[in-house]
Formats: sequence, C-alpha cells, structure tokens
Amino acid sequence: MKRTAFRRPIVAAIAGLLAFAFPTGTVFAHEAPCAFCKRDIVQDTKQADNETALRFGRKRIEYRSVFCALSDAQNAKAFASGTVTILAPSEKKGLPIPVTRTSGGKWSVPDNTVFLGAEKVNHATCAGTYRAFTSRAALDAYVKTNAKSISPDAKPLTFAELLVQTKGAGK
Repeated sequence: MKRTAFRRPIVAAIAGLLAFAFPTGTVFAHEAPCAFCKRDIVQDTKQADNETALRFGRKRIEYRSVFCALSDAQNAKAFASGTVTILAPSEKKGLPIPVTRTSGGKWSVPDNTVFLGAEKVNHATCAGTYRAFTSRAALDAYVKTNAKSISPDAKPLTFAELLVQTKGAGK
C-alpha cells in the first residue's frame, strides 16, 4: 500500500476536527501593535472603521492612525521609493480615503479631503485624533460626537499641513 493512502484519512480527520473546533461563521479578530507607535491597533467596529492600512507593493501593513502610517511612509527607508497607498478610515464605514504617493514622490488625496490632527502628537489618542474626512462638515460632526476620544487641541488640517507634521516624526 502506498504511503499516501495512509495520509488521506489522517488529513481528513484533522480537517474534520478543525471544522468542529472552529465552525464557519466564527470570526477571530486579529490584534496587533501599530507598526509605527507600537500601541494596539483599534479594531474596526460595526459603526466605524478604525484600522489604517498602508499598501506598498504586495505588502499591507496596519497602523493605529493616519499619522502613524504617513510618518512611516515618509521616514522609513523601506518606503523611500515606489508607490505607497494609505487607506485612511473616513466617516463612511467601508469607504476609506486613499492617500497616495507615486513613485515620483508626489502625494495626492481626493478633492475636499480634510484631516483631523493635533499640534502635539499623543499616541494614546492618535487613533481617534488623526482621521480623514470627505468634508469639513463630516469632521465637525465627528468632533462633536467623539470629543472624549480625541486630543483636546485637535483641529482641522489640510493634507499639506499633515504632511509637514509627519515629516521627520519620531516614534
């Protein structure tokens, strides 16, 4: 008898045990530290997206905030050249705002995008403070509803202002 004949029932038994132990429909949240500030990434909820992702080639790296992702994209040698796309959570669940740098080094965001940020970065509140919005009205509504989770000195920022703030930012 071939060796593979013995392996098939064993593999089937293991697959059956795993299916019993982890039935479909069960979703396990992955929790990981931010690649930049090393604090836990705030997980998405049914009401809002919170995770910020950076795409670089085939890599997808998660961050706690758009501040962390943009800082890493500008300052880490690994992202010095090539196209980078940051998917920043917006006020619209499931519709992140793309922040893109082309291989030529030019950054772009969709028209009318406004960011929330603070003068001094506090990574304890960076997930709530550093966010992207499709309009100033959406930012104002977010600030009104989430005052407890954002930095007291948070204010609207243009992309150019956020870019300057994250350039040379340390952890």
